[in-house]
This record gives sequence, structure tokens and C-alpha cells, in this order.
Amino acid sequence: MARTTTRSTSGPAAAPTTASTDQPTPATAGEAVDADSVDVLLAEVRRRVEERARGLVAQGRRLDLAQVEDLADRMVAALPTVHPLDQPLAPFYDTTGLVSWLGISRQALFDRVRRGTVLACRTADGHLVYPSLQFGRTGQVRPGVQEAVGAFTRAGLDGWVTGTWLTTPSEVFDGESAVDYLVVHRSSAAAVARVASAAAADAARWAA
Repeated sequence: MARTTTRSTSGPAAAPTTASTDQPTPATAGEAVDADSVDVLLAEVRRRVEERARGLVAQGRRLDLAQVEDLADRMVAALPTVHPLDQPLAPFYDTTGLVSWLGISRQALFDRVRRGTVLACRTADGHLVYPSLQFGRTGQVRPGVQEAVGAFTRAGLDGWVTGTWLTTPSEVFDGESAVDYLVVHRSSAAAVARVASAAAADAARWAA
């Protein structure tokens, strides 16, 4: 499953700006989870399991649910995990959870990170975590965010620098962060172009 991790983390060695690293007070279960949403999710899972079971019966087979805990782990792996770091970037997916959600191999994910099409941040103990804010509902990296991640990756800057840039308010974006600016403007072509241009300029300047 997408495990909640307590490993230590480190940000960029010389990030231009630094966000707070204070952890919020843990929410109670009632505050953290919308019970109605959970009920809807469970009902949908039940519907799909029953549909799959009927399909197998039609083929003369049966659905084996003996490994219930393993199945539950694989389902929950698609949910992001909260990482004890910069809250503007949290929550994070770990590698296991993200490859499960995206339906790709670990190597394919690492290739995307290397090409600068997915934002990854390396923790102090060498693990990669992936800010969930970069992904749309179906797993695609949001327009504008992908261009920014690519610009910083090509400049040789790490994920913490990129994440800080994406979540720090700036006059360039009318006092919003790049991520919020894209949301406010619904990732319009003009907004994406503005974020991409600013990212390219800052990445080139910081890498110089």
C-alpha cells in the first residue's frame, strides 16, 4: 500500500525560498475522512467486484478473494500518503503507491522522473516521494506543472527546488503560487505559457 513513512527528509541545499517544515496537528479520523465519500467508494468497489465475479462465472470460473488483505493493500496503494515535510508539497505518493495507481513499472516511472515529466523529491535516506499536487484525477501531470518540472530538471535542479518554486507565492503570478495560478486560470493556454516562461527563466538563472 502507499505507506505513510517517517523517514527523515531534506530540502534543497540552497533553495531560493524555504517554506515551513512544521507538521500540522494530526487530524482525527472524523476530520480526515469524509464518511459519505468512503461509503460511496466502498459501494463502487462492491459493484465492480460483483460485476467482475459475474463475468468470471459466465466463463466457468470463480473469483478468489482469499487474499483479502493483499487486495486491500493494492487498492489503498492508489491513495497518496502524507509525508512529514513541507506541507505545501504534501501529501506525497511513495513509489509503490504511484506505480500502482498509474499502472506502470517502477522503471517507467523512474524514466519519467529522469526526463523531467514527473516531479520527484529525494529524501535524506535516498527514497523518492512524489507530490500529489502535480497530478490530475486520471494520473496525468497537470499542464504548466509538467513544463515547469521539465525546465528545472533540464537545468539540473533537484525536486525540492522545483517543489518550492511551484508552491511559493510570487508577484509573477499575481501573488499566487504557480500551482494556484494554474488552478485559478483553469490551466488555460495563456496561464500554462506564463508558468512555463517563468520557470525557464528562473531555472536558467538559478543554475548559472
